[in-house]
Amino acid sequence: MKQIKLKVNHLKRNTNISYIRQYLNTLGIEKIESFINQPEEVDEEDPLHFDNMKTAVGIAHTMLSNGAKVFIQVDSDTDGYTSSSILINYIKRRFPNNEIVWRLHKGKEHGIIVDTVPEDCNLVFIPDAGSNQFEEHKALAKMGKTIIILDHHEVTEKEQLFDTPAIIVNNQLSPNYTNKSLSGAGVVYKFIKEIDREFYPNDHIYHDYGDLAAIGIIADAMNMTTLDNNYIAFWGLSHIHSKFIRELAVKQSRGVKNPDHLTKIDVAFYIAPIINGVIRSGSVEDKEMTFNAMIDNEDTNLYEHTWRGVTNMETLWERAARNAVNAKSRQDAAKKKSFEWLCEKIRKEGWDKDNIIIATLDEKESTKVSPNITGLIAMELVKEFNKPALVLRASEFNGINVYGGSGRNGNFYGLSDLKSFMSKAGAYYAEGHANAFGCFLVPEQVQLIRNYANSHIDAAIFLDTVYEVDYWFHTGETIDNEMLYEIASYDDLWGNSIPQPKFAMDINYTADEIRIMGADKSSLKISHDGIDFVAFKCKDLIAQLQEKESGHITIVGRPQLNEWMGRKSVQVVIDDVEVFDNNTNQVSVLDLI
Repeated sequence: MKQIKLKVNHLKRNTNISYIRQYLNTLGIEKIESFINQPEEVDEEDPLHFDNMKTAVGIAHTMLSNGAKVFIQVDSDTDGYTSSSILINYIKRRFPNNEIVWRLHKGKEHGIIVDTVPEDCNLVFIPDAGSNQFEEHKALAKMGKTIIILDHHEVTEKEQLFDTPAIIVNNQLSPNYTNKSLSGAGVVYKFIKEIDREFYPNDHIYHDYGDLAAIGIIADAMNMTTLDNNYIAFWGLSHIHSKFIRELAVKQSRGVKNPDHLTKIDVAFYIAPIINGVIRSGSVEDKEMTFNAMIDNEDTNLYEHTWRGVTNMETLWERAARNAVNAKSRQDAAKKKSFEWLCEKIRKEGWDKDNIIIATLDEKESTKVSPNITGLIAMELVKEFNKPALVLRASEFNGINVYGGSGRNGNFYGLSDLKSFMSKAGAYYAEGHANAFGCFLVPEQVQLIRNYANSHIDAAIFLDTVYEVDYWFHTGETIDNEMLYEIASYDDLWGNSIPQPKFAMDINYTADEIRIMGADKSSLKISHDGIDFVAFKCKDLIAQLQEKESGHITIVGRPQLNEWMGRKSVQVVIDDVEVFDNNTNQVSVLDLI
């Protein structure tokens, strides 16, 4: 087991402050009542705090009212799909006579490609991308296009903003807009809200697309401690209007409890990965089916589906959800194969000894790792080796030979921003989010940056990883059911930057407290102090506990509510457990769960 460390700002017993308020205080959340009870609309930041918002709204409304033909470039991730679907749904409903042309990228490209914009489309929207494409702005303007960018990405060459003909609405470029963690879907949501406020004060419809905005924000791993994001997430996830999102949630019923009221964890683990799976690994037809289902809530057709000789009829949204889940399964199979091969190569080359794993693939090797799942593979490497990782393939960028791909980082003390570190190390190109970004290195830089990382990062940060727990129930201390129940009651709060609290428990167990479950007898329940501790797929742990009539274990886990026959009780899901033998020697069973 990793080292266990009690947080400095851990939960305190016997105080006048509730446990959930104590916890949210430690995260620096300012208006706690908006998280515990119900956020108010005043928590949502004003769209007019964006630079250029008023101009963009005015020009867009005028052109749309006059019948402008619209082109929308859909960006290739969940935030991009939700951003564009919000915009298309809104325009179709508000301006039903306007023609809209949209385009999906074939792969994992980002931004607009000038040659793909139809000549007769005079209003061009680029949601969730485009802020840095200054040459493309100028080319489109020369073609007579009006360009409106609704984005949230950092701009690297800000001096070029003075020359661009594009109207850029971007929270990173707006000093008065305090929420820098709004995603592209959130920016589009603010845009349509301002159109409603300005031109349709008695007919607001923007709220109907809050579900798509919330999903885009969560899928892009934005900070959820901001009042602005919290309000959008609360409203959107409790009002699921998209029939596709609802059907996807139904399809994921093994993890999603209520398809009509999603949690942030539901989106992060069961909704966004499916959509991303289609985008990364699906065929053009798969992608089009998914996106069509996101921009059509009115389809009345039924479609035949035959499986094992049985034909059923299904709606557009059922069909798209089924297809998306299947595409994700194919992606998982490809990822597993590529990951296993790459791990073997990394160990063979000795790259796992470096402080940052930089896996470079030549042209032949690149065929073994699809460019559409490079970021996913990099993230799996972080988990496998407990170090930051870059997966780069031989390619060309700006006319020069480079290794290009994706970088990913974990939660390591002293290395909170891998992208900035790579820039300081001299990387030719590193753009994107702080710990999930695109990267290009010229060949001679690769070993130099490995050396730089080895000399500028203390390797101890990867070895001394810990479970930081919010409370530790030591041997002899009665486990506080009330504390765990209260924390478990707020499962809709947990998300990026609001992690689900963890607890450590020292338990002296007896054999009669242990129950083996599951058809294959691979799941475990330990009932102690009126609380059930559960672990799944842990046959080795079960064997160790069954060797003796009693013993001592230390558990790290997360409380959740379990409902049975109308009765709710606390259940702790075990993240890790350590078994101590009769001589008090510890036996770690990390990775057995």
